[in-house]
Amino acid sequence: MAPELQVVRRSMCLGLSAATGGLLAILSDIAQKQDASAVEHLQLALTGVFGLRTYPVIVALVLISLAVALSFIFSADSNKQAFYVGASILAIMMTAVPYNAPPSLSTTPMAKSALAPVSLGWWDQLIIPGQVYAQGTPGNNASYPVDVHLQTDNGKAVSMAVYTVIDAKSGEILGRSRVQSANFTFYAPNCSCTLRVQVEGYVIVERPLSPALRAMTIQLTASGIPLSLQRIFRR
Repeated sequence: MAPELQVVRRSMCLGLSAATGGLLAILSDIAQKQDASAVEHLQLALTGVFGLRTYPVIVALVLISLAVALSFIFSADSNKQAFYVGASILAIMMTAVPYNAPPSLSTTPMAKSALAPVSLGWWDQLIIPGQVYAQGTPGNNASYPVDVHLQTDNGKAVSMAVYTVIDAKSGEILGRSRVQSANFTFYAPNCSCTLRVQVEGYVIVERPLSPALRAMTIQLTASGIPLSLQRIFRR
């Protein structure tokens, strides 16, 4: 085999090893940390900082590409070393973009006058951080109650559901709550929002929120696709 082909083959093997390490790290992060995964948080950070709304799977592909690039930057001389370098990409991103849990959905009326900044770590020095509604006194129509009832197409009871309210314009998560019931009442901010409902074993559902629609029944469709995989292909 010509020396040039040997070099190309070796480079391809190193790149594939690094990509495999990055892919396994990303899949492990998504499966274990669910909503707290670095991939999903990085996607939200890109939305909040640069206004780039994309799918988490695109972020995952970019991370895998960076994992391959790192294996060549650090001159990995074996497939094993390239694998470890590729797997380290997630640790680097978790350090650069620390996870901050979104606030719980409010079960009491909110006031616009009480706003709390969202911390983005060291990026706060470069941008004006976003804001979320904090609990306050009622009376200024800053929020409205929403009654949600979940029902399944297979007749099974819902034991745990994750409710997330998302800013429809920016994609920013305004609040998230885990509820051990098929019924939940919360106060939504009086702005353009989307409600996302996640129940293990069912398709993720999104519904627009509006002060004109304060009670809704959501039909859940059974699915064999894990929530972690469903989330990575959603915006």
